Amino acid sequence: MNADPTHAAAPAAETAAAPAAAKRLHRRLSAFDALLLTLSCLSPVFSVYGPGSEVLQQTGSGAAVLFLLGIGAAAVWGMVYAELGSAYPYAGGDYVGVGSVLGPAAGFVCLALWAAVIMPINAYLAKMVATYLGQLVPGAPPDVITFTALAIAVGIALLAVRTNALVTGIFLAIELLAVSTLVVAGFWHTPANIPALMAHPLLPGADGRWVPVAASAMALGAVSAAFATAGGNQAIAFGEELIDPHRKMGRVILIACLAGAVAIALPVIAVALSGGRDAAILRSPAPFSAFVASLAGPMAGRALSAAVALAIFNALIAQVLFSSRLFFSFARDGIFPSRVNAAMATVHGASGSPRVATLVAGITSAACCLLSSRVLLVFMSGLVVYGLALVSVAVLVGRMKGLTGKPGFWRSPLYPLVPVLGLALALAFAVADWTDPVAGRPSLLALGGLLLAAALWHHFVLKRRPGGWAPRLHH
Repeated sequence: MNADPTHAAAPAAETAAAPAAAKRLHRRLSAFDALLLTLSCLSPVFSVYGPGSEVLQQTGSGAAVLFLLGIGAAAVWGMVYAELGSAYPYAGGDYVGVGSVLGPAAGFVCLALWAAVIMPINAYLAKMVATYLGQLVPGAPPDVITFTALAIAVGIALLAVRTNALVTGIFLAIELLAVSTLVVAGFWHTPANIPALMAHPLLPGADGRWVPVAASAMALGAVSAAFATAGGNQAIAFGEELIDPHRKMGRVILIACLAGAVAIALPVIAVALSGGRDAAILRSPAPFSAFVASLAGPMAGRALSAAVALAIFNALIAQVLFSSRLFFSFARDGIFPSRVNAAMATVHGASGSPRVATLVAGITSAACCLLSSRVLLVFMSGLVVYGLALVSVAVLVGRMKGLTGKPGFWRSPLYPLVPVLGLALALAFAVADWTDPVAGRPSLLALGGLLLAAALWHHFVLKRRPGGWAPRLHH
């Protein structure tokens, strides 16, 4: 099942060559192109305004320390995914590597995890575009903005992947300009007592007095900061379009992860140190906009909100591209009925885009937009726990089996320290999710039940197919 179907078809008649070619993505992306797409998936401004705002509000100036630690956690995340992605740079992302190292059952469990969460992620981003544009255009119907943003993102995703890299790269440049504005403004007004602000973080209490931040809040904030800064693994799904992927993929993932982590952490650190003693900023529902408005007026705050909306829209485009590659790989590995598989595993000849898979991803994402944001968060919250745990175990076992870290592949240093730290990070995420009864705990339970069902489905159904089932490796 792991044989390369394009190589197997080579001796056959020429009439078989065209269908085989129609199922191959076009290998045209440079490392820089893949980096732009991956950083767009990360969306630094969205992470700053989302988890970054929450950590700032909960821990005050302590957020500076927590996001410094977050960069270290992101490095661990990036190295684990870089080793697996370098060995298995395929459109299916994590599940192909996990299944190749740990066996088909683990691969199908990982596939089911991504199948369950990727469409809710797209829907959540589309709703967030509507949220921030609604602040700029009061009275605009949120549902209209949500579905319009998703439709435009899908339309762009149907273009050639290099065109998408150019489009998302332009939006990313604007996003990084907004990040730089926050960093410069924050550090320009940094007070002299930085060590005291970081060593003894304070928050405004209910009575208006400044009180020390509780140790429990710092612990939960540390996990949130690590979650906010982690990323880069999305690059794996573009592996079949990346030139020389085994040699370049590891570096793309690690650079994207570290660059994204720094771009996310620096604004939070800067604002935490310069505005972390301002009660009005910490109590604002949008502390970063409040910080900019306090320095340059409300117009500047609204301009930054516009940059946030654009950044989230850019992330939506990149995530639709990412999800279409996953659906393409699902179909190619025979997950759906045969006619659906045949259509979704087809690549458009001129653009090199899996257009049917892209349209299916868009339609299912639109259906998820009918769910509330709270329900979408329940789908999404447990992803990093199970995903990071599976990948960390795959890297541990893969190096022992000689399947990862081969000569010419990227390999994590100080083995087995990095994958062990990856498992520890997954455990920390699990503890933090369990303490959240609104989204985190339901997500752990729901996704855990789903993964158990996927394992049973593989054992009782897929394993009994003629030849069984396993993720295929395509060269």
